[in-house]
Formats: sequence, structure tokens, C-alpha cells
Amino acid sequence: MNRTVTALLAITLLMFGAASATLAADLSCARGTRVGLEMSGLSLNEIRSLADPGPSGDGRRAPASEPDIGTKNPMVALLMSMVLPGWGEMYTGNDGRGRAFMAAEGAIWIGYASFEIQSSMREDDYQEFASVFAGVPQGSTSGYYQDIADYIRSEGEDSYNEGIRSDARSLYPDDLDAQSEYFAQHGYFGDTGWEWESRARFSEYLDLRHSEALSRKNAFHMLGLAVLNRAISGIDSAWMARRHNLGLRSEAHARLFVAPVLDDNGSPGSQVTLEITF
Repeated sequence: MNRTVTALLAITLLMFGAASATLAADLSCARGTRVGLEMSGLSLNEIRSLADPGPSGDGRRAPASEPDIGTKNPMVALLMSMVLPGWGEMYTGNDGRGRAFMAAEGAIWIGYASFEIQSSMREDDYQEFASVFAGVPQGSTSGYYQDIADYIRSEGEDSYNEGIRSDARSLYPDDLDAQSEYFAQHGYFGDTGWEWESRARFSEYLDLRHSEALSRKNAFHMLGLAVLNRAISGIDSAWMARRHNLGLRSEAHARLFVAPVLDDNGSPGSQVTLEITF
């Protein structure tokens, strides 16, 4: 993988690793492409000229003595990589790069499946826990499991039903019949009632739900990485197609530089800009 792709991946890592980062990107496929990243809380030294000068001293190389026959359509390469990252690179003859993107895609989907399975198992855990230590019926709705996470009991002091009674009085202050009807519709009674065995068990249940939510969030992040992998592969494959059509007459140049900025709240930050010319 050449220096240019390394630069792109470095910026991607900055996007994920910077605290309180905000991103502003402006990308085109014309000569002199510029990618701008604005991140709060970063301070980097200027890095210039990631490509070594060629024989002419200006970073340009002579055309290949035996250029490949035929041209590659950058749009086709981009669309292929959007379907399957790495496919567009292989279309342009860059098999090594293509395999790298495909390997990353496979790892992302393995991670997604793992987190989904983990989320499902943890959901079963907290539902079974609620059944044993709070008397909750198995197979209840997600809203019910949320309610028993908000209140330690359904009836009595600091209970769910006390909150419903308060809501009814606020909504219908002068209508006792309407209050009773509202309470009957929204309260929990009989078999649907619950009371946690202890505060400790209640806290354990909250921890189990938090673990399940974390697994679900991680699965969602894997989907975000899949989108990002396609975007990077699409740009890379279109770039490779263009270079192929130019007969590799020029080597890409990149510059990374930083300027101080103030955000909307007046807090100082930095604007990191990656400029790529090819």
C-alpha cells in the first residue's frame, strides 16, 4: 500500500480517535483534490510532501515503457467498490489493495455478527433475571422491560403506579372518572405487577440491560465502519482507474497542514487539512 493510501488511513484514524471531533469534508475527483478535516482539540505540526521527488525533481515520473492496454472507467470502479470494497481495485489491476479492502470488509461483518449474537444473548439474560428476581412474565414487551428498569416496584411507595396516578391528576384535575380510566389503561395490576427482591438485584438488572445496549451500539458502529470502508475503497479505486488511464505519468502528492480555529462557542481548536494532488 503506497504512501497516499497510508495518508488517507491516517486521517481516518484521526477521525475516530480525536476527542470532541467535528468533521467537514469537501472532496472532488478533479485535479488538485482537497479533503478538509476540522477537529476540535487537535494540534499537529505541518507535514508536507509525502511523495519522494521523481527523477525530474518535481515528483513526476516518466510514462511506463509498456502501459496496459485499454482504459478503466473511474465511475465503474467506484460503483464496484461501493458494492464490495476491493472489487474496484481489482478491476483496475491492483489486486493487493483489493484483497486488503476485502479482508477489512470481512472483519467488519464478523464483528457485526458477533455483537448481534452477544446482544441477543444478553437480552435473554436480563429477561430471565427479571423473571426470577422480580416476578416478571417471560416474553413481555420491550416497553415493559424498560418500565421495570425505571421503578423498583409496580405498586406502593415510589412505584410505577404512583407515577401514573400523578400523571392522571395532572391531565384531568377536575374529572375523577377520567383519572380512573387513565389509571386503568396505563397501570400494571395483578400478574403484570412486579417488585424487585432487593435494591441490589435491581441494580444488577440495570447493569445487564446496559451491557445489552452496549453490544447493540457496537453492532451499529460496525455498520458505520462498513459504510466508511466502501467510501474509502470507492475513492481509492476511482483514483487508481484515473492513474491507470494516465499511464502512471505522475505520482500523487499530499500535504497535511493545520490552522487554528474557533468553534461556535468560541472555544479554540484546529483545522486539519489534507490536500492531495494527482
